[in-house]
Amino acid sequence: MKADYQHLDLLAENNLIRAFWIDVPSFGFHWHYHPELEITCVRQGRGTRMVGDNVSPFSSGDFVFMGSNLPHTWISDDDFNSSPQHMEVAVLQFHPSLLTASLLGLPELRNIRQLLRSADRGIELTAGRREAAADLLFQLIAAEGFERFNLFFQLLNYLGAAEPDHLLASKAYAAPLNESTEERILQVCRYVHEHFMRPIKLDTVARIAHMNASAFCRFFRKTTGQTFSEYINDLRVTKACNLLLDQRQLSISEIAYQSGFNSQTLFNRIFLKKKNRTPSQFRRFMKSKMEK
Repeated sequence: MKADYQHLDLLAENNLIRAFWIDVPSFGFHWHYHPELEITCVRQGRGTRMVGDNVSPFSSGDFVFMGSNLPHTWISDDDFNSSPQHMEVAVLQFHPSLLTASLLGLPELRNIRQLLRSADRGIELTAGRREAAADLLFQLIAAEGFERFNLFFQLLNYLGAAEPDHLLASKAYAAPLNESTEERILQVCRYVHEHFMRPIKLDTVARIAHMNASAFCRFFRKTTGQTFSEYINDLRVTKACNLLLDQRQLSISEIAYQSGFNSQTLFNRIFLKKKNRTPSQFRRFMKSKMEK
């Protein structure tokens, strides 16, 4: 799908590092990219995260580092949007020119050099490393002058000190380049995000893309790295995970239908494939984790 170019222009501002908080009621679908590298840490929020061709759920504590020009978006969940809570997200953006080749050649920056090799695919930190990284990021946002640069290099050094936790985009992913055709896929994705909790007919989305069904399926897979059914199932399983955690009074059958699946059998099969657990097992597992 076509990503919108976001013009940050840190160079024009003579400010190679931008660090700030976002506090808003919700995040909508905004598929975009920019030359600046970006770190995003969700202090409060829940929904679906898309980075390259990866679609995953996110929740409070989510910490991701993304390389230059990697398309991404965070979409908050409908249940979260209807709650009194706000999305609270810490963001760090910095221009690639800040880390010159001569600087990265220094032996002291070996960890950062290793980190940047993987950043093009997006890196998700695992739970065991998020707290320390988030603490450095929060300090950096509050700091000024030299102390901000000091914390910046501390943070990148910490992130690169271990093997990448979880790479998000696949090795084969390449950002799409044909603007004239990818605009049609963008319209489809917006439609799907608004309607995935209800039955979606292939003919309907193919018409939105101005293609016949078979041509659309080939084009969607080539553009996103996923089949159309995989894309929808990822969104629906993410929705189901949120309901399993937050709506414990709902039965598995009710969650299946509220997530857009037309049968519990299909829901159980797809959920097991995606999460390596049945919905019931997932609910019990997450409950035990939250009670520890």
